[in-house]
Amino acid sequence: MMTGRSPTLAAPCEVIMIKDILVRLDGTPGDFARLAAVSQIAAAFESHITGLIFNVLPAAITDGIQDAGSGGSAKLLNDARKAGDALEATALQRLERLQQPTFLRRFDVAGERDVADTASLLARAADTFVALRPNGQPNEPQGLIEELLYGAGRHLFVVPEDKKTMAPLDHVLVAWNGSRESARALSEALPYLQRARKVWLLVVENERPAETDALRGNDAVQHLRHHGINAVKYRAVGEDDEIADIVIEECRRLGADLLVMGSYGHSRLHELLPGSTTSRLLHHSPVPLVIAH
Repeated sequence: MMTGRSPTLAAPCEVIMIKDILVRLDGTPGDFARLAAVSQIAAAFESHITGLIFNVLPAAITDGIQDAGSGGSAKLLNDARKAGDALEATALQRLERLQQPTFLRRFDVAGERDVADTASLLARAADTFVALRPNGQPNEPQGLIEELLYGAGRHLFVVPEDKKTMAPLDHVLVAWNGSRESARALSEALPYLQRARKVWLLVVENERPAETDALRGNDAVQHLRHHGINAVKYRAVGEDDEIADIVIEECRRLGADLLVMGSYGHSRLHELLPGSTTSRLLHHSPVPLVIAH
């Protein structure tokens, strides 16, 4: 007979792993923040790391423009190849410092659109893609993050650009609103949650929540407990346009090392508009962010 009693915390019968990690390297100081995250994840899960470099060729070459008689096109191509060789050597050197299983792949591409499309295609056959927060700088284009988030079908592990060292991912905050995107993020984050010492499931409610709102998150907590994760539901009060700021504040107040969230259930266009919840957290999360759509 079924009863309304909650089952006790179950011992995990299966540990989910992160075995394939992709990371884009561009030879800038941003590589050190990316690789600090990659190294920590790989050490925790004994993962394989694949570094990706994208050598963007000049438009004069990719558009087939010929400078007759001057050899201008050939010189551009030669210079582009040399730049790619230098980037490849730098990326390989940085990967080798990790002393973990690594592989480097190089792509000579026509433009930033090809970078995003190629990265998204590759990410579909990996467990995660590590990237920097989109910060308006060329070293992590907004289009790359957008395509990975909405096109890869896997979670993004987004790192603040100043995180040259990584704290252990012991304290994890899950932003939960009951959406399909929240469910995807929760599922993708299970490997991290199973290793964490503390997991908070944060529900942001209106000042006068309806009865159904008051129950939001209970089933998600129970689901995590079935996976052996001792999650605790945590409530905060705020309006929809305050959610990002509330999540950021709770990360700091609770001492979270990792934030998990879905893309908050709106359209692709809406959620990446400046000021939207997803956009604000992508740009301003004070801790690494696991995000999925």
